[in-house]
Amino acid sequence: GKMARCTGTVSTEEALTRQINLLQEHACRIRPVELGRSFGRLEFFVAPGDTELLTSQNDPGIGLKKVVVASDDGEAMEEKVSLLEVGLNLEIVTNRGVGFHVIRTEDGVVPPHLLG
Repeated sequence: GKMARCTGTVSTEEALTRQINLLQEHACRIRPVELGRSFGRLEFFVAPGDTELLTSQNDPGIGLKKVVVASDDGEAMEEKVSLLEVGLNLEIVTNRGVGFHVIRTEDGVVPPHLLG
C-alpha cells in the first residue's frame, strides 16, 4: 500500500512508526500463511515518493530504505504525531492474485539476477 504524510511536519520514519501496528496487522491478515506468526518482527522498507511504477519495474535507480522501528517507538509517536498528519492507502488482495510485491536485497537494491 501507500503511506501518506504531511511533508512539513512528519518525516517518513515518523509516519511509518505512527502506523506500525496497523501496517503489521494488515500484512499479517492479507498473507496469513507467510506472515501470520511474524507480527512484531516484520521489516519495513520505504521507496521515494511517486516511484511505485519504477519500483515495480525493478528500476535499479530506485533504492528502498529500511526503517527500523523500536517496539516502544509506536507509543511515543502517538503523542508526537497526530493521525490527521498521516494516512494509508492499503492494497486489497483477493484469492485471485498474489498482491503487489518487489524483491530487494537487505540493502534495498534490485538483485543482479533481476536486472536485464
